[in-house]
Amino acid sequence: MTLLDYTMRCFVPSLGIGARWLKDQLDAAGVKVHLSEGCVEELANDAERAAWRAVTSSRGEPATYLTRFREELAARAAFVRRWTASDDKFDMTEESNQALVRIARKYALPRPWKLSDPVASDWRRPPLAWRQPAGGVGIQALPQT
Repeated sequence: MTLLDYTMRCFVPSLGIGARWLKDQLDAAGVKVHLSEGCVEELANDAERAAWRAVTSSRGEPATYLTRFREELAARAAFVRRWTASDDKFDMTEESNQALVRIARKYALPRPWKLSDPVASDWRRPPLAWRQPAGGVGIQALPQT
């Protein structure tokens, strides 16, 4: 981690660059669903935190903050594409998937539904209640005087 990485981390989120880059990544990924500004901002902030964690924890591999940030934004765009284009289940044991699914549910991102194949079933019409005699209720004759 260099001083340049730290400086970039201070300026990139405050200038809104992450949201613009994420919108570009979403267009490149072919996402057709309109995302609200709040959703885009939250996804960009999540990508920023993940990039910073990766830069500060990487000891051997030299990765700059901006390259990691772009990679994380591309991963968020791929997640949104997969979320809105398929009905696949996500592995909820991964912490990153938990955060992304939480964001997607918070902003109600749409998912396609897979309908089951139509199958004929046996159905019998229930007997009509007004045709059956009342059980336990008898008609009593009026007393004669």
